[in-house]
Order: sequence, then C-alpha cells, then structure tokens
Amino acid sequence: MPENQAKGDVFLKVLDQVVKKWGNRGLKEIDADPAKYKMEQWYSFAALCKILRDTQTKLGNNNPLSVYQLGFRIIKDDPRWQDVFYDKNPAEIFLSTKRQEAQYKAGTQTLERIGEKHVRVELQNWDCDEVWYDFFRGRLQGVLELTGRTGVVHLQPEKGEDGSRILDIKWG
Repeated sequence: MPENQAKGDVFLKVLDQVVKKWGNRGLKEIDADPAKYKMEQWYSFAALCKILRDTQTKLGNNNPLSVYQLGFRIIKDDPRWQDVFYDKNPAEIFLSTKRQEAQYKAGTQTLERIGEKHVRVELQNWDCDEVWYDFFRGRLQGVLELTGRTGVVHLQPEKGEDGSRILDIKWG
C-alpha cells in the first residue's frame, strides 16, 4: 500500500493561515518553512499531521478549535472555493470524494445520505490522530457555509476498534 499523502497546496494553505494568525513567529515555533512545498507535489500525510499537531500544541494552547479554525479559514477565505461551492446543493458536494482525493490520499471515505439535509461521512484508516479530524471538520464546515446554508458538522466519538470516525453534516 502506498504511503498516505497530501498535496503541497494543503501544506501551503495551512502555513499561510499560520502566518495570518501568528505571523512568521508561528512558522518558527512549529519549525515549518513554506519554501519546502510545491503546490502540485505530494508529501507525507504524517508530515501534514505533524504541522497541524504542532500548531495546536505550540500555537493554539492545545485547543482543538485552533486547528478547526485553520481548516475552516482555508476553505472560507479562498476565492477559488467560493466560486466552486457558492449556492450549490451541500448533499451533492459532500457525497462526492473527487475534491478530497485530489488533495489527500489517506484512508477511505464512506458517504451516506441520511435525509434531504443530512449527510454522513465515515473516515476509515486515516493514519493520524484527533488533530486531523478537527482540521477536516473545519474544512467541511467552511464548505457548508460557502453553499449559503446554516448548519453544523458534528464529529462523533471514535467508532469501533478500527478507529473510524463519523462526521454528521446537517443544514437548514
């Protein structure tokens, strides 16, 4: 099985948000250099998780919302996502893995429509700790808001021995 990976674009967006919130001091604190990453190149998923973990522990006072906000702002502030998601049906967006697979290669996603305004995303075998789920939840919340809907992305407790996690997405 190939190594889990994330695209350089994701690394660069995370580091850009670190600079916006904590300045260049933030990059030094987490020992991360944006010059190491190219937009279209693939890098270790574990390296991305380390950056997220270091951001949470060294800059965010170990608050999971610090990483959630990174994920949220990366989607919400990026003009290209605003054009892609604006006024779209959230169910159609969340029931497709095309965009995620273009940015991450780690684990599997199972997608299920629960109701007209309710979708469930199950992540399995993601080689990372809780910090990834907080970051991903923030990204999904950003997508939901860009569609013009109000709602919530709820991260459920760990499911079973395989460590899979479920994100319930509901909107009005």
